[in-house]
Amino acid sequence: MAEASFKWELEAYENQGNLHLRWKTNSPFRAQQGQIRVYKGNSFPNNPEQDTEKWSWDNENGGGSGWDTKLKWGTGWHCAYIAQASPNGPYVNFLRLITNKDMGPNVTK
Repeated sequence: MAEASFKWELEAYENQGNLHLRWKTNSPFRAQQGQIRVYKGNSFPNNPEQDTEKWSWDNENGGGSGWDTKLKWGTGWHCAYIAQASPNGPYVNFLRLITNKDMGPNVTK
């Protein structure tokens, strides 16, 4: 048997008053149809493709080096890295984070 493990990361931070996101992986391949999502409201939707405030393909907006979402920084943003389950869907959240005061100023979004 052969086995390999890879790591994906998603990070939120405040820069010039805006919500910025960056992501990275040590995997030699990208997530299938990977997207970064920022959701409306105060929870993650059941369908990861709905209730989206902003989104980006994971190979766009610097390819993870730092995406200015142009959304005002605040605690409580629900952000996710989503990808298609094999083969070809549906989309699933595989990384989730909620912005909090440890990531930047504790202000209301």
